[in-house]
Amino acid sequence: MKKIFTLFIAFTLFSCNDGNFDIPAFEFTDTINTCGEYLLYKTNTEKTEVLIISLTNTQLDTIVGEKPYPISSSLKVTYRIFDEKIGADYFCQEIPPATPLVLKELDAVEGSIIINTIATVIEDEDVTSYEYDISIKDLLFLDNNERIYFETMSFGTFKK
Repeated sequence: MKKIFTLFIAFTLFSCNDGNFDIPAFEFTDTINTCGEYLLYKTNTEKTEVLIISLTNTQLDTIVGEKPYPISSSLKVTYRIFDEKIGADYFCQEIPPATPLVLKELDAVEGSIIINTIATVIEDEDVTSYEYDISIKDLLFLDNNERIYFETMSFGTFKK
């Protein structure tokens, strides 16, 4: 009986699995790339990981100040991992290219996109352009049964 009990204990201890959970780095360059006015994205230095924000025409307005927008089906935050480097025109093509392959794609299920609109270059009291300081609050991705959460993430400043 002792041998069976010892075998059972040994089997239990050695059968533990910490899983293959890979925590994404979420380290992106400071440059915000665009495709049109409402698709903003940042890549990592290898250009194999991308964080994408899809906006509509109402978020980048000319009303100065900070405004939160809840993530929804029309306001998306998406994280993608590719098998190789993406090109500069990857997101601006009507039909996505066959390569590089998307290895993983996660759509945010919760959070808010915070856009602070700042008037810039004022000539003779006329505003000639705007800057949009973008951050994301309470960002939540679900990867199968794993939760990837960021309380606050600075996306960067976009000039229009």
